[in-house]
Amino acid sequence: MSAPQSEVKTSFQEVVIAVIFYSFCSSTLLLANKMVMADLPLPSVVSFIQMVFTVLFIYFLQGCGVSIDSFEWNKLKPYMIYIVAFVLAIYTNMQALNYSNIETVIVFRACTPISVTIVEYLLMGRDLPSFRSAMSLFVVAAGAVMYCMSDSQFAMKGVEAYYWVSLYFMFITFEMTYGKRLTSSIPMDSVWGSVKYCNVLALLPMYGLGHMNGEFDDLENKMKEVPANGVMILLFSCVAGALIGYSGWNCRGLVSGTSYALVGVVNKFFTVFLNVVLWDKHSSNQGLAAVCICLCAGFFYQQAPMRAATAAPANVLPTTGAK
Repeated sequence: MSAPQSEVKTSFQEVVIAVIFYSFCSSTLLLANKMVMADLPLPSVVSFIQMVFTVLFIYFLQGCGVSIDSFEWNKLKPYMIYIVAFVLAIYTNMQALNYSNIETVIVFRACTPISVTIVEYLLMGRDLPSFRSAMSLFVVAAGAVMYCMSDSQFAMKGVEAYYWVSLYFMFITFEMTYGKRLTSSIPMDSVWGSVKYCNVLALLPMYGLGHMNGEFDDLENKMKEVPANGVMILLFSCVAGALIGYSGWNCRGLVSGTSYALVGVVNKFFTVFLNVVLWDKHSSNQGLAAVCICLCAGFFYQQAPMRAATAAPANVLPTTGAK
């Protein structure tokens, strides 16, 4: 058995490469998903297709001789807890993209480091952020408020406009903190092992969500209505989804939960740029300025250190029997 990924010492160069790779995958996938939802507004179906692609790709890698973890009960149990948040975070993210513009999702995503910081301090033994980092998070929150005040959807519908994206915020916060807990405590021989566990275990719940909402009804005819460019974007999102699985777990194992959340926020600069250049479905100029404030503030955040071992509340987040 290999050591948990977070216990393996890595160089600064490895961390930078992991962050850049994850940033590229994350920023492009968000826009790709938004564009896919325009042609195929079925969140569970799109997510299910992406998961099936990822699972097939993983088994293709195994067939080519790549060593990837097999299923073991002591590893499956803690991942089952994670899968609940994983599936719901993906589903609510897709619904948020379906009913909101990309900038709305990015702003809520920008606030996740604040909640993750609190969870890491209370449950994972990490110290509170420095004054500089706290100010960084405060400016992120201020930018989010500024965005809400400029958002036409909020002006017309009020809080109701943010129903799905608020649910996404809650689930992604738990997913990020518990995911970090898994990389710290569950030994995996390969990063692809975590990707395999997540996607295989998520297939049935995601299908169940879609089936309950009628998304799989008459699916063949719905797929026939998707234009050729929509199919190509869907295929691209599948590739990006598989790569973000690997890059996300790899990056998560190298940095703190809050830093991981913040990397996911800052890389959205590229998403905003692509959205403005390639598409007309974006926020107002004031809204874009607010998004940029949120993202710029993220650059000033510094990862908080772990508290002394005697003060840290060890193993507060459950892993359900993992050794």
